[in-house]
Amino acid sequence: MVFASLLGVLATVIWVAVIGYVVFVFAQRARGRPSKVSISITVVLVLLALLFSTLSAGVVVIDAREVGVVFNDIYGLRPYVLTPGLHIITPFIDHVYRYPTIRQSYTMSIAPQEGAQYGDDSLWSRTVDGQQVSIDATVFFEIDPGKAPLLHSKWQNRYLSDFVRPTVRGVTRAWISQYKVEEVYSLRREELRSTIEEELRKRFEEEGLILRGFLIRNVNFTDEYANAIEQKQIAEQEAQRMKYIVEKERLEAERKAVEAQGVKQAAIIKAQGEAEALRLINESLQQNRDLLLYRYIEKIAPNIQVLMLPSSSPFILDPGTLLQNGGVVSPTATVTP
Repeated sequence: MVFASLLGVLATVIWVAVIGYVVFVFAQRARGRPSKVSISITVVLVLLALLFSTLSAGVVVIDAREVGVVFNDIYGLRPYVLTPGLHIITPFIDHVYRYPTIRQSYTMSIAPQEGAQYGDDSLWSRTVDGQQVSIDATVFFEIDPGKAPLLHSKWQNRYLSDFVRPTVRGVTRAWISQYKVEEVYSLRREELRSTIEEELRKRFEEEGLILRGFLIRNVNFTDEYANAIEQKQIAEQEAQRMKYIVEKERLEAERKAVEAQGVKQAAIIKAQGEAEALRLINESLQQNRDLLLYRYIEKIAPNIQVLMLPSSSPFILDPGTLLQNGGVVSPTATVTP
């Protein structure tokens, strides 16, 4: 690009020099000063101007990330493309049109300054159930380098406004009209996006473009339907809350029932244990009638060494001896005066 521009600048400077020289000679003559045009100087300057003009018109440099499409005034559109680098073309007959091969995007949005066009540029359409919705969308694409001549022959530099924009809008509206409104914004949104993308990919390929992606950025509704959605969401949240409360109460009732059952089982087990203990005590008393007296003495021993019995009893028992002998002791008789 710099080399071709330099040749063009040199050609322009020489042409300016030729014209300036001729003007200077005629100005001198107009002032009455003898002057004449030097044929040799004029011829040299004209030849240099023609040479550099021809070189400038016959040399083209294609930058990286772009291709060149050649149109010949005699043969028409050339089927090949010029890849990045320096190329020699037929001066003044071949014309090169540059097309970018980088990824491009085209956005249509309800936000005034967000899309490719100022103002509300979203895709409004009516769903199958009669609701009006709009889509904010972005399409990503590239020019197929090998099909750049095809794109040029059909659209030239108008492919964005005359093909990309109307095709995306038409396909999107056609598919939205086959879905219900709740499917567009929630249930089948990804399916809708994928379907639109596949159809756009086929149409873009036919025109020399490579589709890289279709993005549904936002789904917009009328104010009435937006309020209806909000009320529906509030009702659903309230239903979920009540369902949670009912489930919580059910679990609490189950917990209390289990707790009561546990208390009941514990009381039964305790009563059974006490009954069994009483039964064993009763059997022990039947086998050894002095056991009760022994247990009584065991409770008061060892602090008391001598136990006085009622006056009607002629015995004095030694608690220590009684405990050592396992409750069997020979009583000592006392004389009562």
